Amino acid sequence: MTPIFIIGDTADCTLEKLIRGCLSRTYNVTYIKGSEYSVQGCGYELVCFDCCTPVICGAENSVVIAKKDAVIPEDLPHDCTTVFCPENERQLCAVRKSGVLALDCGFSPRSTVSFSGSSENRLVITLNRTMTALSGREIQPLEFPVERYGADPYSLMCFTALRLLLDDFDSELGRLI
Repeated sequence: MTPIFIIGDTADCTLEKLIRGCLSRTYNVTYIKGSEYSVQGCGYELVCFDCCTPVICGAENSVVIAKKDAVIPEDLPHDCTTVFCPENERQLCAVRKSGVLALDCGFSPRSTVSFSGSSENRLVITLNRTMTALSGREIQPLEFPVERYGADPYSLMCFTALRLLLDDFDSELGRLI
């Protein structure tokens, strides 16, 4: 099981729609948001907590995804991986202070995950440097198109970073690598 904390404005449902709509095809996704609790799909279990400001205790090998305007808690677990927006100074400072493994998703080619092109229906996501998935597998830099699903570029970059972290090779992404 992998715990995933999605932090930020709970009215922003973009990541929720991507996770529930796409990942539930290949994973057992438990999604908890406010008083809502849902389980979809089958396979490896992902437990997603969608909240404004979580207190994270005892969640080993978790993933924290910060929505673009989220405030990242300063007391993140030392073994979590944080996906964040380097253009948000507060997020950048919190990640630096915490010392956790971080994947930045930004609009600069210096970011770990960025994008190099877009059209009305697709975005070309770029992994700019080698990263290690939660499975331990190293993923080399690559570039690939993803469907927009009506999502903004930052949310799509975060979602793609999550899929890379999960070593999501039963999906269309896996067939490209």
